[in-house]
Amino acid sequence: MKRKNIILLISVSAVFAILIMLLSSMNNNVILNDQDLQLEVTSSYGVSRDLEGDHVISMGNPKNTIIEYASMTCPHCSDFHNEIFPKIKSDLIDTGKVKYIFRDFPLDQYAMAGTLIANCVDESKYFDVINILLKTQKKWMQDGYQGLLSIAKNFGLSISEVEICLSNEKLIRLIESNMSLATNSFGINGTPSVFVNGKKISSLDYQEMLAEIK
Repeated sequence: MKRKNIILLISVSAVFAILIMLLSSMNNNVILNDQDLQLEVTSSYGVSRDLEGDHVISMGNPKNTIIEYASMTCPHCSDFHNEIFPKIKSDLIDTGKVKYIFRDFPLDQYAMAGTLIANCVDESKYFDVINILLKTQKKWMQDGYQGLLSIAKNFGLSISEVEICLSNEKLIRLIESNMSLATNSFGINGTPSVFVNGKKISSLDYQEMLAEIK
């Protein structure tokens, strides 16, 4: 076996080892079971304030805010992203009516690995990675570790950069801290959880969201 191939094999094995460590060491207190859609509309004071780790899409300075908490392995999140979000993007975000805030809420260790990768690419590509993870959710989850590595590679991350990314304790602590805040202060117990101007939307119906837009 050529020396280059041996080094590559060792590097890939190192990434897999980190992924396995991530699977076994994540704080179980913040890993929740995926839930069906939320049952009631509530208001969570403070949910609309800016948080470190927020990812924002906005045209100008809109008066309205939509916040989405999502997990990369949540099938309802994939459905919402593919069916509802395009309407929000074209009708509300691109027209300057809504500021859209996406918050990471990985429900399991595989979702955490995907979330870390999205956060480790250039910020301008963050939503591109999220888009791929949610649109190709079934495929990359079926492919497992190799599926995540393939996505990371397509967005310019080398194997060594993925290794560093998945070992980023500061980033992991930030994500876990935001999840704890969401659970304890904003009543988030499943994904997707969507807030329009501070009010949690129960059915995730587009028309219900429109009714809350000023």
